[in-house]
Amino acid sequence: MRRFVLWGFLLALVGVGWWAYPLLQPLLRYGALPRKLNEPLNVLVLGVAPEYKYYHQRAPENFRGLSDVNLLVRFDPRAHRISVLSIPRDVYVQIPGYGWHIINHANKLGGPELAKAVVQNLTGVGVDAYVAVSVDAIRSGVDALGGLEVCVEKTMRYRDTAARLEINLEPGCQRLNGVQAEGYLRFRHDPLGDIGRIQRQQNFFNALKQQLLSPAGLLRLPQALAQVEPHIRTDLTREEIGALLGFLATRPELVSLLTPGQFGRGWEVNREELRRLVERYFSDAAPAETARDLRGRLAVVLYAAPQEAQATDLRNRLRELGLRVLLREVESPPPKSEVLTNGEAGLAQALGEALGLPYRVSGEAALYSDLTVRLGTDLSKPDEAQ
Repeated sequence: MRRFVLWGFLLALVGVGWWAYPLLQPLLRYGALPRKLNEPLNVLVLGVAPEYKYYHQRAPENFRGLSDVNLLVRFDPRAHRISVLSIPRDVYVQIPGYGWHIINHANKLGGPELAKAVVQNLTGVGVDAYVAVSVDAIRSGVDALGGLEVCVEKTMRYRDTAARLEINLEPGCQRLNGVQAEGYLRFRHDPLGDIGRIQRQQNFFNALKQQLLSPAGLLRLPQALAQVEPHIRTDLTREEIGALLGFLATRPELVSLLTPGQFGRGWEVNREELRRLVERYFSDAAPAETARDLRGRLAVVLYAAPQEAQATDLRNRLRELGLRVLLREVESPPPKSEVLTNGEAGLAQALGEALGLPYRVSGEAALYSDLTVRLGTDLSKPDEAQ
């Protein structure tokens, strides 16, 4: 009996070693082991576009290209929350020493330190560190995870021979490989341009979170991290990396936000609304009570053509709650119905409770709306929501 127990222990040890082995190189490089995160940490994440020496020849990666993804991320152990603010690439800012440019030029002109300074000036939030990520990380990481289940909301077609990028996606929920995931994240050839791309990125992050927390995702996580690590540069210290690993293991809430604004000369930031978002999600002060009164608020209902009758019924129900309502048809519905808001958590919670639907704070919400209700394939009738 003791021999069987010993062999069982040895097999388990071998299994754990096999699972953790891919993490050996990153651990040796950074010397980071999980530990407790005691104070909030603000990190600027830059998705750096590849550069080309000639028309078809990609230059060696030096992480100094245009930052087409700009995320201000707050890891907050007090609120047990990760807040992600997406800043559109087309926001015009004053870059010290260079004048007015769209914000994605800051990294190319002065590297991540200049990008950090520009984001601090825009948001008023101190940035503690940066992480620069190349597009190769997307392909490698998603393939190492065995693909990622994503609900593609529309037909996406685009081809760029110079960048060797070909996007050919059909609407519907499907498992994307690394190349397809890169295409989904980079596509912006529709009326919403970069804003639509940001909303897809936030949808991608939510899907990634769900998969990483699944048993299959946890099993593949070490290999995925090992594949992504060579395509990342950061000035995070070993202690900070260890603290972030420890914090992620506690499964904090994820809040994703779009910098409020409107189309104009690029994306014109609404400074007052941005200030309120920063106070609520990026401040050390205790957050103020959020509004819950739905009367007079604008709600957008997103539905697919076969759901028109349910959408009409839902519009009537929302009007009874005092909301102004717009219906907007989409190509493909998600699997689950939900309430979305870009920051007003109290409103989303109040409406979610009234409809019996889950709610999320996400920049995926329809532009210029206070609340968005997405009808999913799980909801046959609005009054049957559980």
